Amino acid sequence: MPISMNKLATRIAKDVIDREEELKVLVSRVGKAVLIDAGIKALGSFEMGIFVSKMCLGGLADVIKTYFTIDDIHLPAVAVSTDHPIEACMASQLAGWRIQVGDFFANGSGPARALAKKPKKLFEKIGYSETSDEAVLVLETEKIPTESVVEYISRETGVKPENLYLVLVSPASIAGSVQVSARIVETGLFKLDTLGFDLKSVKYGFGVCPVAPLQGDALAMAGKTNDMLLYGGATYYLVDYPDDSRLKEFVEKTPSAASKDYGKSFTELVKQFGWDFLYKVDPSIFAPAVIAVNNIKTGALFKAGKVNYNIIKKAAGIL
Repeated sequence: MPISMNKLATRIAKDVIDREEELKVLVSRVGKAVLIDAGIKALGSFEMGIFVSKMCLGGLADVIKTYFTIDDIHLPAVAVSTDHPIEACMASQLAGWRIQVGDFFANGSGPARALAKKPKKLFEKIGYSETSDEAVLVLETEKIPTESVVEYISRETGVKPENLYLVLVSPASIAGSVQVSARIVETGLFKLDTLGFDLKSVKYGFGVCPVAPLQGDALAMAGKTNDMLLYGGATYYLVDYPDDSRLKEFVEKTPSAASKDYGKSFTELVKQFGWDFLYKVDPSIFAPAVIAVNNIKTGALFKAGKVNYNIIKKAAGIL
């Protein structure tokens, strides 16, 4: 890797700072760290959601706006493309750093994870590491971090507070909804990893996912955004794999339809269980709706799963 993901993401963060008013964000400092509020006190924007997604992906992926058609309605959607799927998705975008300092809590994504090695076992498995004197961390939260939070992140990453860029998104914000849908490629890789698939064989990742319509409640949005990924998201991967028959088995087990809990709308589950909905379902449901895999070694292409338009309609509030 010629340049670290943190350096690439820092370039994006600095571009955002220069376009603060245009992107409807608020830039400030806490404990010398730069805070970019993309949806807590700030309104944020769809375009900022694209920037947040690119920072989450360590600057190693393209994220563009597209659309998803259902009943003649064109819902906004995002398309993600990366030639560095393991680095961008697993070593950076994965929300693998649970940050809790005092009464502050956030799920952390972005290339700062690679400096802190969060979670350590994952980085040992994929064999990725980098060094940087600057770092970018995206925090999914409802609160502004304190100086104590900045000190903790600085200590874990080994980066001075003044060189930290912390990007804040609420799950109920415009940018927050966009960046969740942009996790579609990562969602498929994460499921493949849980099945024991060798992620190092994945050479390219692509995915498209509708963006959940907004509702001003973070819990409700958690349900809607999950429904978009699990019932409307489609992925495509290029892999270099030695065994087509084994690859086909992995593909068939990957989509959300392979779960015993397939068909349960997360939009409805949050009303029933609250935040406990994450623990009330089969974990294997967390997967894309559709997966297609092309084995570049043999030319074979395997596909599994389906888009569930009924659940997407309910989650989108289409009456």
